[in-house]
Amino acid sequence: MVIDRVAEFIRQYQMIAPGDVVLTGFSGGADSVLLLELLWELAKKGGFQVQAVHVHHNLRGEEADRDAAFAEAFCAERMIPFFLYSCPVEEVARKEHLSLEEAGRMERRRVFRECMEAHGGTRIALAHHRNDLAETMIHHLARGTSLAGLASLRPVRGNFIRPLLCLERAEIEKELERRKIAWCDDSTNGADDYTRNGIRHHVIPYLERQVNERTVAHMAETSLDLLEAEEYFCAEAEKLFRNCCVRREDGLELQECLSKEAKILQRYVVRDCLEQLAGQRKDLGREHLESVLDLFEMQVGKRVCLPYGLEAVRSYDGVVLRSYDGKRADGDRKEKNPYGIEIAGEGVYDWKEFQIRASFPETESLESGQTGQWREANFKRISEKKYTKCFNYAKIRDGLVLRTRRSGDFLTVRADGSRKKLKDYMIDAKIPREQRDSILLAADGQEIVWVVGYRISERYRVREDAEKIIQLEVSGGYTNE
Repeated sequence: MVIDRVAEFIRQYQMIAPGDVVLTGFSGGADSVLLLELLWELAKKGGFQVQAVHVHHNLRGEEADRDAAFAEAFCAERMIPFFLYSCPVEEVARKEHLSLEEAGRMERRRVFRECMEAHGGTRIALAHHRNDLAETMIHHLARGTSLAGLASLRPVRGNFIRPLLCLERAEIEKELERRKIAWCDDSTNGADDYTRNGIRHHVIPYLERQVNERTVAHMAETSLDLLEAEEYFCAEAEKLFRNCCVRREDGLELQECLSKEAKILQRYVVRDCLEQLAGQRKDLGREHLESVLDLFEMQVGKRVCLPYGLEAVRSYDGVVLRSYDGKRADGDRKEKNPYGIEIAGEGVYDWKEFQIRASFPETESLESGQTGQWREANFKRISEKKYTKCFNYAKIRDGLVLRTRRSGDFLTVRADGSRKKLKDYMIDAKIPREQRDSILLAADGQEIVWVVGYRISERYRVREDAEKIIQLEVSGGYTNE
């Protein structure tokens, strides 16, 4: 039976102990309805209490009001303590320059913590299931991630638990139908406006249909294997940290002995050190870790700049990780600019939740007396990618800057130079109004070079006579927690 599988999953990962007060995120959707129903039943014998919290995002009008009323009535019928919070998600998204998904997730986490503290909660139960896990794995894998990213939906993380990670979406709905329990459908789940919805509606069904009908189950099993691998590497890295790292007044020093260890463990140690110094690691990518390790092969004094105001410097005894004083090795000021970041050359740049890799692909050499040219096949291949694009660097006049939109921005939409206001383009492209302030842009002054994830300017498009090409590859952190 489903309840027995969930009970065993809870026991296996020691999610709940007698005396716990489990605060359950309760949207009214099928997954949260079954989660609350099962926890309510298990609590009777398990010696713990169940509470429910519903977050009203103020986004879907009457439909959202319906969900809140349903959730309250469901809990009242079972005498489950119910807490309703109203959050201005659209306002938060606009203020913090976030997408609605990110703002909603941030507000839910804030509400969960606040509600748990106010009502004596000891655990927070989330209703993620195996399909959520598979969608997250695919999304993270495609955008670039680590072992931790592939196993980001963990059964237990701190006070958060996910008892339904042993079930698939179809099993959840089938069990609710068997129990004759209704639930609410979110109309936004049917649209492909969000990347995760596209994965849910097209990628996973294709894999199940053409590769293996147990795709989701296999990915869930692999995620748990990756989680175990992640925990093992973390434990080994902790041992290496004690043996190969020295604390200094200005930071941490990685000693030469670290460079003799397996590369994957070296990266874990560097990541942990940087996280200790910065207090976070969201913006730390593989490129940053590798750039630190590369210093072991360089001469004393060489350095690299890292996210969170950190730098790594080659010393006589190893590599020192520390905060820098605001100056690059070349003497230029490196200021943290909340309004954008200039792409000054090849390298990896970090701004807000984005990571941007800039490079200059070689143009193809022609006969003497002719300039190089960008092979048409290369351009077609790159132009098909949503988050990697190439541009004619010679056309840049005021400097290439990554930022969000500003008043007066415009886009060249035709080869004859015809322009369109960025606002009008976003309307025509059906970009939701609440997302427009958080869309990343590559800009040359007020002229938009690239609306990231959408289209590029005709003015900067690569053509056969382009002598210098710049390629930008954008990625960003994404978690479904």
